[in-house]
Amino acid sequence: MISRRIFSLIAAVFAVLLFGTTAAHAGNAHFIASQTSYTTSGGTLTVKFKEAGLESGSTETIRISAHLDATYSCVNGGSKVPSDPKKTTISGDFSAEDDFTAGKNGNVSGSLSLFAPSASDVLDCPPGQRATFISAVWSNVSIDDLDSGAHLDL
Repeated sequence: MISRRIFSLIAAVFAVLLFGTTAAHAGNAHFIASQTSYTTSGGTLTVKFKEAGLESGSTETIRISAHLDATYSCVNGGSKVPSDPKKTTISGDFSAEDDFTAGKNGNVSGSLSLFAPSASDVLDCPPGQRATFISAVWSNVSIDDLDSGAHLDL
């Protein structure tokens, strides 16, 4: 009789430790700043990230957001910018999101990209000229986990 009580007590303590540790671990979701960064190339912004403190197997919706200032110009058939070029600068906020699944260790690693609009979607050029992307400046880059609430400004 006493051994059953001891066994039940040990089983209860073990269950509390097991589930209590998992809940505490899963409740501390955060992006690891040293392993989360962004790069730019042309009109593309790519954010690579790692988030920890998630429940194993959970599906997390990750969103990146940034502000873009981009310049486009008309270029003639000789690939030269006319002396009186038609230019357009756009300015706006962009975002992208996708779902990622946490591994056994409660981590999610991945990347997401934002793209400047294509030149032909932004600028109408006179006959004999084509719209061309000139430059992009991305700012105010951030990443959010829409499920866990984790956030990081980059």
